[in-house]
This record gives sequence, structure tokens and C-alpha cells, in this order.
Amino acid sequence: MSIRVLYFGELREHIGTHQDELPWLGQAHQPFTVQDLITTLSARAGNYAQVLKSDSPLKVAVNQDMANLTTPIPDHAEVALFRPVTGG
Repeated sequence: MSIRVLYFGELREHIGTHQDELPWLGQAHQPFTVQDLITTLSARAGNYAQVLKSDSPLKVAVNQDMANLTTPIPDHAEVALFRPVTGG
């Protein structure tokens, strides 16, 4: 039981890795949400808290579908974290 977290762009640069494998922390009576994941990651050592709590918006996709903070994360999910990208 685990989830894979993928980091893109500046998140990857500042955290220093492109992915993490974490145990799935959900329970049958209470889903594990995107907000729970961000809280869990922010408690880790290194730059996680600083990078994830930035004022810049954070985008999240769960199994390649855009998600919000209340989206449940199922076991064996792939969660992508990234900042919005602008181009010209």
C-alpha cells in the first residue's frame, strides 16, 4: 500500500528529487486527501515545508486528473505536484 508523488519544475529543483514513494495513509472510514499529503510532506526534513507552503499556487493531479485539496487519494495512486506554468 503506497502512493507515488511526482515533483515537476521548481518543486523538483528545490526538493532535490523527481519523486517519492510514500506509504498510503488512508483508512476505510476517513479518506487520505491531497491536503493530508501536503501536510505529511511538509513535515519532512529538507526543503519540503518551505517549497510546499510558498505563496505561489500549487497544482495537483491524482492519477492524471486535476485535483483540489479535498480530493481523496486512493491506494497505489500517482500524485503530481507542480506550479502553474506561463508561456509566451
